[in-house]
Amino acid sequence: MRNRFLEYLLDENPKKTISKLGTIIRKAINPLVRFVVPFTAKTKLKIIRSAKMPKGPVIFCSTHGFKDDIVDAVVMAKKQTYILIGALSQIMHSFDGIYAWINGCILLDRMKKSSRKASKDKMLRALGLGSSVLIFPEATWNNSPNQMTSGLFSGFYDLAVASGFPVAVIATHREGKNVYGILDEAFDVTKFTREEGVKILRDKMSSLRWELMEKYSKIKRSALPYGLEADKYWENHINSLIAEVEFWDHEGEIQSKFIDKTITEPSVAFLHLKHLVPNKNNAFLFNKRLGRI
Repeated sequence: MRNRFLEYLLDENPKKTISKLGTIIRKAINPLVRFVVPFTAKTKLKIIRSAKMPKGPVIFCSTHGFKDDIVDAVVMAKKQTYILIGALSQIMHSFDGIYAWINGCILLDRMKKSSRKASKDKMLRALGLGSSVLIFPEATWNNSPNQMTSGLFSGFYDLAVASGFPVAVIATHREGKNVYGILDEAFDVTKFTREEGVKILRDKMSSLRWELMEKYSKIKRSALPYGLEADKYWENHINSLIAEVEFWDHEGEIQSKFIDKTITEPSVAFLHLKHLVPNKNNAFLFNKRLGRI
């Protein structure tokens, strides 16, 4: 399957990808879209809390950790949104691309700087035409076993400053075939500096996810695996989620992840150990119990 008719969406001229007529039509059919798209998901959404949104466009920022959370965010927004999407293989080769186009989407090539820049201009055009936008500031799935939210890109802040529209957080959490979601209050992020705004948004996303996990993620310790099986528990969980995606872009997910230059990952910190020449002065570093080589 090849959705060739969607290739025009990669044009970097906002006026060629988002039209006034297109936004009018999509707004008109949005209630129908939000009614139908849940039937395309393999999970069932349960909205736990939904704040009332202000009139006019909103910049929705959602958590991201599994395939159907895009559909869930579209439903929870309760407004017509243009979704920022970088998973080009999935969009161009599956029915997901058709659903996204009907709803309204902005495609970007995550590996191309000019495409990333153009995506911001496209979102501003969508906002200017009265539509909302839906973005995933983590840029990739958060598949960390311990972080509630990965590092965030600050593009949402630029949009808020340039457009004057508020930001609202959507958080989802999946347990089996059920997805629990919260739409938080919209707020003016421009009252803060860029650094403060990013921190506040990340805290909001993390707090909402934690709230959902506390309420709906319950398991007995006796049900958890031990030994070698425990080491693969999280890896198997992530792989099961990836298996639901027909065209998974491994390279794109790795290279698009936000990198905090103030934090050194263990894999980088101990990389020099692989190049050490053993001698009596550094022999202790090769002790296997250290688990660092």
